[in-house]
Amino acid sequence: MNPGDMRRAVTVRVPATTANLGPGFDCLGMALQLYNTFTLRLGEPFAVRVSGEAAEVLPKTEDNAVIRAMDRLFAEAGVPRGALPSFALEVDNEIPVSSGLGSSASAIVAGLVLANALLEEYAPDRKLGRDRLLRLATELEGHPDNVAPALLGGGVLAFHDRAGLRTAEVPIPPNLRFVAATPEFALPTELARRVLPKAYPRDEAVENVAQCARLLLALLKPDLDLLRGGMLDYFHEPYRKPLVPGADEVERAAMAAGAYAVTLSGAGPTLLAWCKPDVALRVADEMTLAWRNAGTPCRALVLRPVHGETRAHWKWESTGDEV
Repeated sequence: MNPGDMRRAVTVRVPATTANLGPGFDCLGMALQLYNTFTLRLGEPFAVRVSGEAAEVLPKTEDNAVIRAMDRLFAEAGVPRGALPSFALEVDNEIPVSSGLGSSASAIVAGLVLANALLEEYAPDRKLGRDRLLRLATELEGHPDNVAPALLGGGVLAFHDRAGLRTAEVPIPPNLRFVAATPEFALPTELARRVLPKAYPRDEAVENVAQCARLLLALLKPDLDLLRGGMLDYFHEPYRKPLVPGADEVERAAMAAGAYAVTLSGAGPTLLAWCKPDVALRVADEMTLAWRNAGTPCRALVLRPVHGETRAHWKWESTGDEV
């Protein structure tokens, strides 16, 4: 095979994420074992090709969220896209869109990581560090609880101090499984944000702090029995659950089947059951049945946490022109 018959490609797999983890509103998140895969094929005319989830509705133009994130990083680095090799973007989605599992965060992180990979190859002095990638991702998404675990992996606490945005790893016990039960309807994040109040009573804020401390203590010790009885939240779940018909019935079914707790994944509508491995399949079945009894088809997946930073991987590919 001649060298001219080969082209370079760079790929990144970005995990799904669940944000808030109940009481950790806008500051806690976790990466899950479900992926969107993004590939740049260099030397091809600009194109965006999408397969998998929402392939028929996602933009296939410069307005695609991956391309917008790439252009944002190029602007930050001071390198115009036109100074780099042309490329076609291919996207294969496993993460449902507008489901509360971080589909938009996956696109943002993919765009930033892919763009940074191009800089590392073709303008290495302009490559951005991880902290700047996270800052850009947070600016594009509006909050760090999805983009931080999508970029860094595992469980993540994101917070601000005098040094700016910082993150800390939240250990997830290996004997914990997560059932993501996603009904077949979308809940736009913008709508789920609009229903939140601008202020909260002091007693509710204090209780939310206690519930968040309880969650972190259960994970750090670890003592998962501290999660039993469900985690209460006052900041977002009471306002968002009415947008998810059947949520209360599905939560009760999961708890009766042995789940430790059930949280709204991000803005919803996915519900996330926290459970032991030996009851996970039963919990998934009961959640699916409860949603179907409420008149809504549902897909339930048993997922593990994903650890490790999201990175780009280069390879050589055949152009398909050889004979």
